Amino acid sequence: MTTSSIIGFMDIKLKQHANTNWCRWRGYLIHGFLCILYDSYVLQAAFRFFRVVFSRHKILHNFPVYCFVILIASLFGLISISPVIIRNDVIYLPSEYYCQTPFTNIPVIVYIAVRLFLIPIVFIAIIYLCLLRHISGQANLLRCRHRRRSRHNGRNLKVIRRLLLMLTTLIFLGLPSMIFLTILILAGHLVSLTYRIGWLSVSFSLVFLAYMLIQLTRPLRKTMRRFFRRETS
Repeated sequence: MTTSSIIGFMDIKLKQHANTNWCRWRGYLIHGFLCILYDSYVLQAAFRFFRVVFSRHKILHNFPVYCFVILIASLFGLISISPVIIRNDVIYLPSEYYCQTPFTNIPVIVYIAVRLFLIPIVFIAIIYLCLLRHISGQANLLRCRHRRRSRHNGRNLKVIRRLLLMLTTLIFLGLPSMIFLTILILAGHLVSLTYRIGWLSVSFSLVFLAYMLIQLTRPLRKTMRRFFRRETS
């Protein structure tokens, strides 16, 4: 989105800078991608919860089960956000040079904000709060009897703290747009930089999330280190 705006401001005309079907579908797919992104962190939180709380239930730690759940969640994300394309709510914004659901369409943009942003954040927060409570309770009970289990919970707690940092990043990812939407609803005024600041915050947040994903995933972190060592050697 940011790239499209910059190219448009430079007076470079592209095929996507028009009210075409591809432009509208592109806008819908971006909404769908963000929806899947937030839902993926709900799944990640649920995975951590089941791994800690139900560690003995092997069926919950089955790789094919994970793949199936991810597929279903991705399809659900695309379907749940599909009303914006079915109702033709994604339109071309001449001032921004791309297609998106306009903020002035308040009912639809509120639906997108609730489905894409608020519901996943609430679920993630609830899961992590329950998980932290469970780990804290177990730490007191198993401090003397099961040191190995306590160390395991300590590692999980460390990972959860990092995931909470990612949750904070997810909140900041959608926070500017939520603020501008609140201003629009309360004051009836759309800030001229709403779209640009919103997508700029999304761009920076996605870069940080990619970095955090590498830090949290040990095999991926090792692969990246080997890659950069190979490039520098």
